[in-house]
Amino acid sequence: MDDDPIRWHGPTGGDYLSRWFAAASQHSRLDLMWVEDDGLSQHYRVQRGAAFSDGSPVRARDHARAIRAALTVPSLQRFLRDIRAVRTSKDALVVELRRPAPHLPSLLRSVDLAPISSCGQLSSGAYQRAVRTADDEYWLEPVKTGTPPVRVLVRRDPHDAPERFRRGEVDVTCATAFPLDRVPDFAGSGVFHTAPTAIEMRLEINPDSPSAVGDAEFRRRLLGALRYDRLVARCWSGAEPAAPDHHVEAPPSTVGSGVRLRLGYWDYYPNLDVAEEVAAQLTENLGVEIELAPADFVSGSAQSCDVLLALRGPLFEDPICALDLLDPARRDPVLAPLLHRLSEVPDDGAAYDELRRAVRERCPVLPLLRLRGHWLQREALGGLPWPPMDAVRFPRFSWNADSS
Repeated sequence: MDDDPIRWHGPTGGDYLSRWFAAASQHSRLDLMWVEDDGLSQHYRVQRGAAFSDGSPVRARDHARAIRAALTVPSLQRFLRDIRAVRTSKDALVVELRRPAPHLPSLLRSVDLAPISSCGQLSSGAYQRAVRTADDEYWLEPVKTGTPPVRVLVRRDPHDAPERFRRGEVDVTCATAFPLDRVPDFAGSGVFHTAPTAIEMRLEINPDSPSAVGDAEFRRRLLGALRYDRLVARCWSGAEPAAPDHHVEAPPSTVGSGVRLRLGYWDYYPNLDVAEEVAAQLTENLGVEIELAPADFVSGSAQSCDVLLALRGPLFEDPICALDLLDPARRDPVLAPLLHRLSEVPDDGAAYDELRRAVRERCPVLPLLRLRGHWLQREALGGLPWPPMDAVRFPRFSWNADSS
């Protein structure tokens, strides 16, 4: 093993870390060449020189294999259901559609549709598949010489991340778990970086909840009870308000007295801080009693909650995006027919306008904050840490030989 790998500090494991590793080892190798005039046929070509980690070439059939595998994943199926057939030659892939699918090129560039080798074990990204070397420690071996290996250290207390960096224990701290109250301490330092993450924090209604959140008027009251300036203040320098255009602060009331809601959150910094602030505001401004509950979105325990504090990224582009983002809307009796109309005719302007009006009335999702990333990074390193700030592209860290 390399004696001097990049030591990356992350605060959590589980699904979050597995997506990190997927973005490191898997990479789409397709380019869209053209779309037929009727929109029913999309033509792709495998990038020249694309290869798996053993040096074997990536072929169109490897991407076709990924599409077939994705068709067995419930959260992906509905975005692929318009595919009628997939034809391949050596380097060309043609997707024939039942109706136009303008979202498909973006989805085929995501880590979820990266090519799958015939053995199912090869990497198509910058690194081999992650290897666990100890409890909460992993190793990423680069595919090509000249790319440094990465030693991933899962250290679950993000508040000590700056001190670990100062002690020289890590080279890069995670961009989404920096202790926000420490931002002023490092803001003027050359090792401190900040950038948008494309991640939004929001409240999502559980469509199966028997509580008052099933009523659209009550959801509008929840939105009116939110004070966005306080939410931003709770996150120090780490967030911007994501208030929708139709948000209007309502005066405090007790109309929600007697209502008890279970608010689920992913136990990952700074989610609990935001969940506590949301709970306090809904109690103070609406009289609602809130129970906070850590929720595992992978195992399904989140379904026992009435409202979920979720982090979402742009569809198809962000590693931690949830492709079932619109489930609260798809289960809504007013919004669901409009979404169906738009899936049939994406250019239905009347349906789109009607959907926007209905979203204002139905409030299936309550946007809270747009998060910014802050991290410390050794000056000899170039590139951005995961998560990328724009799309699923694992960063190619580079060494600057002129730096000390």
